[in-house]
Amino acid sequence: MKASLQLRFSQNLALTPQLQQSIKLLQLSAMELEQELIQAAEQNPLINYESETSFSDKEPLEHFSHRSLGASRGNQFSDEDDDRLSRVSLPESLLDSLIAQIKLLRISPEEKSLMGFIAGNLDEHGYLDIELEDLAEELATHMDPEDGSALEQAKRALIRLQQLEPAGVGARDLAECLRLQLENFTADNKLTVAWKIAHKICSDYLDILANKDLARIKKLLKVDDEDLQDSIQLIKTLKHNPASEFDIHVDSTLIPDVIVKNHKGQWTVALNPAAAPKISLHEEYAKVIKDNRGKEGMDGLQQKLQEARWLVKNVLQRSDTILKVAKAIVDRQQNFFNHGPIAMRPLVLREIADTIGMHESTVSRVTTQKYMATPAGCFEFKYFFGSQISTDTGGSVSSTAIRTLIKQAVAEENKEKPLSDTQIVDLLASKGFVVARRTIAKYRESLRIPAVHLRRKQ
Repeated sequence: MKASLQLRFSQNLALTPQLQQSIKLLQLSAMELEQELIQAAEQNPLINYESETSFSDKEPLEHFSHRSLGASRGNQFSDEDDDRLSRVSLPESLLDSLIAQIKLLRISPEEKSLMGFIAGNLDEHGYLDIELEDLAEELATHMDPEDGSALEQAKRALIRLQQLEPAGVGARDLAECLRLQLENFTADNKLTVAWKIAHKICSDYLDILANKDLARIKKLLKVDDEDLQDSIQLIKTLKHNPASEFDIHVDSTLIPDVIVKNHKGQWTVALNPAAAPKISLHEEYAKVIKDNRGKEGMDGLQQKLQEARWLVKNVLQRSDTILKVAKAIVDRQQNFFNHGPIAMRPLVLREIADTIGMHESTVSRVTTQKYMATPAGCFEFKYFFGSQISTDTGGSVSSTAIRTLIKQAVAEENKEKPLSDTQIVDLLASKGFVVARRTIAKYRESLRIPAVHLRRKQ
């Protein structure tokens, strides 16, 4: 092989350390940024950083903190809107669902609070793994002695809680969980032989079934093979985890980056002071380094000074970019703030990028893990983006509005005859929204709404 030399020209994009840092800071959440700046201040004495965020600035996401009596004392149920910055547009948790159901019950506020406290002590699977006696003792001083003992009141509250959806919630063990689901069946189903045998097994003989000792169960219940198999198949349809359809990984705290308020009929946005990083240079140190520039041993300090300046500039630039994106979003979603999710207009990253004169990838970074506090709740920036769906009038509506309509339709459906995806298509069409059945199915699944046969009440 003959050796030769060739000259080639090529173009490569080289990111400077300053630009790399700017990109990194832009994609961090407020809490991640705080940790980053604390670490930077520890490593560079020229950076002056004052952390403004504390636990008091972060509201609990839920009304009842897990296993916390203190959190429940000041959280009585109310029909008034809660405008705390902690409300987040995240997938509904089991506790969200239970509290919403408890609010609808026609019982006293004290009973609702007691049920809510018990709900707040369920584990991630929906089980109550704390002794009811311990909870009753903890709550005794908050109960009315004329309404029975603390334990009696706690038992009544638990029984009420166990009657809520999803079936099986509030159980203290697997046997009770399965039994509660069986007892949620319709009256006709409870008359079947399979149901009666299954209920007896779940009540008294579940451990024997777990050991697969079917002969012993047959002898104890005096049933034949066919009836026993039918009952076992029925038990297999029950859920071991009542909370499986809910999101169990919901962050309990967050810091909104911006705050949206109504000013003279127009929705405006401003940076959240609690989330704005208090970062600056130590001017005295910087002056000493500047005055001694070029002297021996100052090169390292000069580099530290340059890094500190970059960081301060990039943090300020990050806040400015977040505010620009937030303003552009709010300007385009005025109807959402006036009328709710059903009025959300279609919006894509490109539209915001063109408006503020930045690249689409920059807008994408800004909309991730950045939150907007509004009177309607606290939403991630990404929540306001959605694809366009056509209507039969030639207009368009956002996918968020379609998801809202689907959620409303399912919430109002007859539980014994739930709506199929095709029926939801027809329902939306009657309101002027032309949506394909596969689109309905996709959005329904994204909302974690089960298929029609799984929603049908047995």
